[in-house]
Amino acid sequence: MALDRTNMVSLLDIGALTGSTEKLAEMGDGYTELTEDWGPNTESKQYVNMKNASNTVKGYAFSMTPSREYLSDDMQTAIDTMFKTFPTGDKCNTYYYRYYKTDIKSGTGDCIRLPVTVCPSSTGGSGGDTLTSSIQINGNGEVEQGTITIGAGGTFTWKKKEDAASAGSKE
Repeated sequence: MALDRTNMVSLLDIGALTGSTEKLAEMGDGYTELTEDWGPNTESKQYVNMKNASNTVKGYAFSMTPSREYLSDDMQTAIDTMFKTFPTGDKCNTYYYRYYKTDIKSGTGDCIRLPVTVCPSSTGGSGGDTLTSSIQINGNGEVEQGTITIGAGGTFTWKKKEDAASAGSKE
């Protein structure tokens, strides 16, 4: 049986966007769609003795442009701050996180973290419609494997997984 969209949880570190300490906030309430576009960069090559071409994946170019209905909460404050200050450079850098609820056991489970840039994209709406704001999120580095721990009151703590090479070098 297929799982519904609520199984995939997206988080954004909004603390970095407002100039404060790390604060992971769920991108759920107010968002009608959150779709990750990983934009795989592939290279295809076909040699004269090959019937079919071979493909190599060279990397990924993550992007998303989520649109959010205006809600009074911490996520909206971060979005409003961007639309008031129009940050550039390092002020746009933060982290995007994603985990699946089915991976969470006893409050902890697998979660990826990706450095991203976040910037204001559009805000407004038609007369009589709900006020909406869109932000542009683009990947800005390598995906990191880790675990997320969900604490009391909906707090989130992420920890990077050690790879076998670095774990062995600590002996």
